[in-house]
Amino acid sequence: APGAPLPASPAAGLPGATARAAAVPAWAAAAAACCVLMAPAGSAMAAGRKEPPPDLTDPARCELSAFDKFASTRAKFSMEASGGGMAEAVVDVRGCEFKGAVLDTKVLSGVLMSGANCEGCSIKGTEAARVDMRDADLRNVNFEDTNLYEARFGGADLRGATFDNTILSSAQFGKGPSGEWANLEGAHFEGALLSSSDVERVCENPTVDTDVRKFELGCRVGK
Repeated sequence: APGAPLPASPAAGLPGATARAAAVPAWAAAAAACCVLMAPAGSAMAAGRKEPPPDLTDPARCELSAFDKFASTRAKFSMEASGGGMAEAVVDVRGCEFKGAVLDTKVLSGVLMSGANCEGCSIKGTEAARVDMRDADLRNVNFEDTNLYEARFGGADLRGATFDNTILSSAQFGKGPSGEWANLEGAHFEGALLSSSDVERVCENPTVDTDVRKFELGCRVGK
């Protein structure tokens, strides 16, 4: 169907291409279809909004239990949660410390995580649609098999991150509030679900490794 996301893979006919073809599981395809259907034109406007400052008076704001708040609701209605349409379901952990945390069972959909430290975290096989991780420390994070539809990674430090078999439709890897590009040095995208336009945007990031551009993303020459 026109506009349907396609798995990232080496460009057809590239000599020496060794990356395996994306084997997208059934749950991933279904989740991607759901997210695409739920994305109204206003979602782009919501992405550009300015959030109020975090509530620093909440002593439990940076606890792992914060991710359990309205988890099932956020998993189904990430657009409303991230856009401020469900104030009671907002999870705001901006600037919090989660280094090395295992978040595989947590729902990160719609969560505000900009500026957080999640270095070495495990975020595998979970729902994280429309999560805001701009300018966050995400070095060596394993995102394998996670739904990251419309996730915002602008300015994040993603060195060594793994995006194998993730849904990355409409995800953003550009510049963040800091003005810096998301750092994708050493990051991998083998089997990630990306449309051709998604791939083009990722390839604009100057920090993507040469081999990843060629064999995993299939960037056009000069991109």
